[in-house]
Amino acid sequence: MRVFFMLIFISVVFLTLIFVELFPLKYYDIVVQYADGLDPLLVISVIRAESSFRPSAQSNVGAYGLMQLMPETAEWVNKKFKTNFDYTTIEGNIALGCKYLNYLLEKDGELKTALIHYNTGPYAPDDVKTDAGERYVRKVLRFYRIYRLLYRR
Repeated sequence: MRVFFMLIFISVVFLTLIFVELFPLKYYDIVVQYADGLDPLLVISVIRAESSFRPSAQSNVGAYGLMQLMPETAEWVNKKFKTNFDYTTIEGNIALGCKYLNYLLEKDGELKTALIHYNTGPYAPDDVKTDAGERYVRKVLRFYRIYRLLYRR
């Protein structure tokens, strides 16, 4: 019986180590600095979904960086909040992404809609919001559940 519990314990530790490797807390200190009321683990989940932590990730439609910001969105956020962040830098991309996500949460009033708008843009057609947006929400929320399970502090 003792061997059985030891095997269970080792298995749990091993699986936890694998999950921690697959779900790192990269850029956590920067995220905390700019989260401004957002749960940093939610922001990390968005980064994981958007770019898999690749700072120079670029989409085929021109979104850039860890949080996959469109240049026009970055410019709009800078103007709206009277900031001057460079979306092509790690810190600037995270700062602008956090500001934009916070804005969408305040505007939309709930996380699911804010995430859909973050991913598709607020003016995307309804079929895009329903299809791509819903898949994106499920992905981010799945990552968020895992991050909370692994790192809830």
